[in-house]
Amino acid sequence: MSDPVRDVVFISHATPEDNDFVKWLGARLIGLGYDVWADVFELKGGTPFWKNIEEAIRQRALKVIYVASTASVNPNRKGVRDELAAADGMGKKLKDTEFIIPVRIDKVDFNDFPIPVLQLNALDFSSGWGGMLPKLLETLEKASVPTNSAHVDERMAFWMERTSRDIPKVEVGSELLLTNLLSIQEFPKQISFYEFNGPNTEIKAAMDCTGIPYVRFARLIISFADITELQLKMPPQFTLSLDKRINLKDFLQGPQRGETGPEWREARNILSNLVRRHVERFLADKGLKVFERSSGSAFYFPLDLVEGGKVSYTKPDGGQARKAITGRSEKYKVHWHLAMMVNIDIGPPAFIRFKPYICFSENGTLITDPKRTSAIRRRFCKTWWNRQWRQLQQAFITFLSNGDDEIVIALDGPEQLEVSGKLWQVEGVRRLVNDIEFHDLPEDPEEPLDDPDDDHDIDSIDVDEEDAA
Repeated sequence: MSDPVRDVVFISHATPEDNDFVKWLGARLIGLGYDVWADVFELKGGTPFWKNIEEAIRQRALKVIYVASTASVNPNRKGVRDELAAADGMGKKLKDTEFIIPVRIDKVDFNDFPIPVLQLNALDFSSGWGGMLPKLLETLEKASVPTNSAHVDERMAFWMERTSRDIPKVEVGSELLLTNLLSIQEFPKQISFYEFNGPNTEIKAAMDCTGIPYVRFARLIISFADITELQLKMPPQFTLSLDKRINLKDFLQGPQRGETGPEWREARNILSNLVRRHVERFLADKGLKVFERSSGSAFYFPLDLVEGGKVSYTKPDGGQARKAITGRSEKYKVHWHLAMMVNIDIGPPAFIRFKPYICFSENGTLITDPKRTSAIRRRFCKTWWNRQWRQLQQAFITFLSNGDDEIVIALDGPEQLEVSGKLWQVEGVRRLVNDIEFHDLPEDPEEPLDDPDDDHDIDSIDVDEEDAA
């Protein structure tokens, strides 16, 4: 008898706490052609595809997605622990060190993960499900997990029958899943190493005053910038000379034949650092202001940057819309400002990820007290679901690109960074008829309704470390 075909993505999670995420993820994976299994099929009341969970893991699973949450990491959750133990054993038997894919969906501490997944690279969905879906799809694609659109109808019907009380209709048609990712279409082709003459203790201040992104490595300066641009902006007591100019691909492979240079892992970090700082400088050149947080820089729209505080943009379906990126909260007597934090994933594939953030100001001055701003943010943004943030992302990217299909970021010399001017989209082959994800929202966000908490003084609300960061 031949071995069963391994073609299933098994999702292990805590029931019922994590069911909503599993229903969302499962529907989208199935819509993209994957065969998905999870115990939201209500094993006791229905007939599953296979006899039991253990059989699904041991005989059919090609990958196991472990949904890491505050509930699932609890040592008392025996069902999840048993699934992980079976998956860990099967991964070792298959000699697949990446058989289990952990995905984190809330603020559970990574150190609390069960031992079988403690050392694995987890995908962090805790700040938004849609934004990390492409990374999971990339992981499944690299693992050669098969897709088959021919069985989507059958799988989707089975899925919806067992995961919804009010079974929505599923129709043939594409579903656009809009992410917060911009594809980096082309990196600079070369990178330069410079030697410098001048006081070693003062070179950092001298380089910082140029405003040009760079990284120190031993006695060398690494940058994309042309030597003329650097020298022009440096104090006269410093002079630079070109040590070498190498192809970026060679740089990322690490030094060869005794050359001086960072090893491949550090080289990737240097590239990510330089690209992020160039993108941040591009945001500043566009007129955004920087707000320094403990977790990094956020770039926000000042009130007078965009006329009327609204940006017109084109929706995924081709329609036109407008969205406020600054505004006034009369309830809290403050102005709000859309801001973005920059994260670089050099891939492949390579992306710029913009993480949204909301700043507040009063009387023309930004409010920097984390206790106060976190309390306002919790209330003011509590009804901003995914579609609200997505429309803000679209308006933000349109502002950056001026509506063009490409963004070109200059790098102080012959090199440049070429980035897509459109948010990356994933397209499913089936959609839910009653899915409201892409419905338009008002241009200005609505103030949240009154609730008992609003009777309390905002300054008296406790703020946890995550919110204050």
